[in-house]
Amino acid sequence: MTSETGAESEFEYDRSVIGVDVEQGSVEITRERIDNFLEALGETNPIYTDEAVAKDGRYEGVIVPPGLLAALPFGHGGPDPKVRFGTTTMLAGTRVEMLQPIRPGDTLSAKTQVKDVYAKTGRSGTMVFVVRRTTYSNQDGDEVAFFDQSLVHRDIAGG
Repeated sequence: MTSETGAESEFEYDRSVIGVDVEQGSVEITRERIDNFLEALGETNPIYTDEAVAKDGRYEGVIVPPGLLAALPFGHGGPDPKVRFGTTTMLAGTRVEMLQPIRPGDTLSAKTQVKDVYAKTGRSGTMVFVVRRTTYSNQDGDEVAFFDQSLVHRDIAGG
């Protein structure tokens, strides 16, 4: 455990996990998986649903919606920096960066790492953020997407 002073407060975490990739397995992106996801969202954009329309578009065929990445059954979130701070932890946000199209029939593999741990102080006090990055690669070994998830640790009165 490393103690750090950041944003007017001290917190501890396991620095040894920063930047260490943990394999999360692989998943085939089937048409059924895509259709179930689209149906749950009520999404009808032909770029995801209609090969005939999509082939004349920018991506020259149907692509997978970026939001599907969050719904794939991969691993358990990757390494744990064991942050010791605050009384509660909550999701602070997600960000998806698509590097190239993912298509039906691709097999994605994923690896997750803790990208960063840092503190910030705002009007409501100090918060410690943990940013995890999952890197998705296709069956050819090409990186196709990054998925960053931020968690925030903070003190909540009475928590």
